Amino acid sequence: MSTRTRNWFRAAALAVAPVVLLAVILYHPFLAGATLSSDVVAQTAAADATRWALAHLLTVGALALFVLAFQGLRGLLRDAGEQQWSFFAFPLVIVAGVLAAALAGMEVAVAAALPTGASALALMQAVQPWFLTLLAGGSLAFLLGSLAFAAGVLRTQIMDRTMTVVVAAALAVMGLAAVTPFLAALYVIGVAALVAFWPLAWTTVRTGVVAQTEVEAEVEAEEPETGPEAEAETGPEAEEGEKPTAPRPRAAEEQKGRFRSLGRHGLRSHR
Repeated sequence: MSTRTRNWFRAAALAVAPVVLLAVILYHPFLAGATLSSDVVAQTAAADATRWALAHLLTVGALALFVLAFQGLRGLLRDAGEQQWSFFAFPLVIVAGVLAAALAGMEVAVAAALPTGASALALMQAVQPWFLTLLAGGSLAFLLGSLAFAAGVLRTQIMDRTMTVVVAAALAVMGLAAVTPFLAALYVIGVAALVAFWPLAWTTVRTGVVAQTEVEAEVEAEEPETGPEAEAETGPEAEEGEKPTAPRPRAAEEQKGRFRSLGRHGLRSHR
């Protein structure tokens, strides 16, 4: 896969994932109250079990896209030469996504049991110990992963200083919101994801376009000249049957190093 195609996939994940996540959060049945409680959750689930189940099924898909967006961020930082923070930040985000998907699966199971006449409150209280355990583990993993990604963004400065600070702050806000007990934290995470990932998506697109343009320019510059002037430069050696040596293409290692340095200095030089 070419670098330009890979960057387009990254940009698509970074742009689409926060929109889908926020849409699923808004579709989720509204939970009254400031904090999470078994009574409120049971009443909301019993009021519309179908919507409750569908919202949590959609949550699983949104979480998968969300992890892909972080994978795009991981690749963007890796190409810019950052390995210290993003190396362990992405596995933490994967763990958080898996645990959050398990929580959504538990809610689907509860919604499926409601039509049988089971008590919603009794079901919520039965799964509450497991629910809180998974919630605590996932929230902690996401907090550490988000803060590590924020540190990686600040360290590489793949954008200008202002946008770098904004994206890093949004990543940190997402992590901090995940460990708060307030229900409004879900909406904060959705909005912060938009603030963090959309500028990164645009940066990814620009980086890919600039890199492709430079590669094409270098390939054209390295191609051997043809025509009368090139034949005249070969001199007597060409007449004796010796072929002029064509310039060798740049090594793959040099290309890789140039793409990595582009994340730090490429965008500034093209403004």
